[in-house]
Amino acid sequence: MQGLDHTRWQRLMQRIGAADVGDQVFNALQAAYAERHRYYHNQTHLRGCFKLFDAVRGHFQRPDEGELALWFHDAVYRTRSANNEAESAAWARRFLEDESVDLPIAERVAQMILATKHDEPAPTADAALVCDIDLAILGVPPEVYDDFEHRVRREYWWVPEHTFVSKRLEILERFLEGAGIYQTELLSALLEDSARANLSRWVGILGRRRSGS
Repeated sequence: MQGLDHTRWQRLMQRIGAADVGDQVFNALQAAYAERHRYYHNQTHLRGCFKLFDAVRGHFQRPDEGELALWFHDAVYRTRSANNEAESAAWARRFLEDESVDLPIAERVAQMILATKHDEPAPTADAALVCDIDLAILGVPPEVYDDFEHRVRREYWWVPEHTFVSKRLEILERFLEGAGIYQTELLSALLEDSARANLSRWVGILGRRRSGS
């Protein structure tokens, strides 16, 4: 099975002045993204984030920090917890502090990870790009988006169907009610229309499930 890109990690460590002796954090991240309960928020999702990141890297003010935020943004993912982003940010901050990376860098990386909670506007342009990369799945072709929704449901297998449908509807409708799903002009131009089409279609699907039709 394809894992995470070790060479990519090593090169990033060199650029930010970190060592990760023994690849301890790389191995921990690889194991985290390979946890059995992750049907979407896994290594495949992270590799997809990096593919898009590489395409838009030149639009970041501090690209290495943006890349590091992506490495950690779903490092902690438990479907019964509301603190995943905070715990992921804390892990990244702790790692950078242990590596004696400048504190402002650690704080900016943590800030970007916290922004992927997607509950308020991103505080910086780089954080907005990280958020949009994380949400790129919303704007994929319909059949890929359908697979995404099914994978999310599998991650929340323990939630009763009626509860899951109601909560999922709330999330999708909240995205649609905003002025824009994507916060950057760059990714909005590429993905906004297709994302709205996918979300609207699934609001209809979930609405019918909720009504029992």
